[in-house]
Amino acid sequence: MAKKKEDGFERLARLIKEEGEEIRKELRADIEKSADSIKKELDDVKKEMRHEFAESRKRLDITIQPQLDSHAHRIKTLEYKTAKL
Repeated sequence: MAKKKEDGFERLARLIKEEGEEIRKELRADIEKSADSIKKELDDVKKEMRHEFAESRKRLDITIQPQLDSHAHRIKTLEYKTAKL
C-alpha cells in the first residue's frame, strides 16, 4: 500500500511531536542528573548528621552516666537505710 503524501498540517504536527519528544528526553536526562546530585548531597548530609549525633551522644554519655551512677548509689543507700527500719 502506497504511503500518501504528507500535507503541510500533517508535517507540522509530526515536527511538533518530534520536537516535543526530544524536549522530554532532554528534560528527563536533566532531571535524572539533578536527582542523582541531590541524592548524593542528601547522603553526605546524612553521614555528617550521623557523625555529629554520635559525638553528641558520646558527650551526653560522659556527662550523664556519672550522674546516673550517683543517683543509683543514693537510691541503694536509701533502700538499705529503709530496710533497717
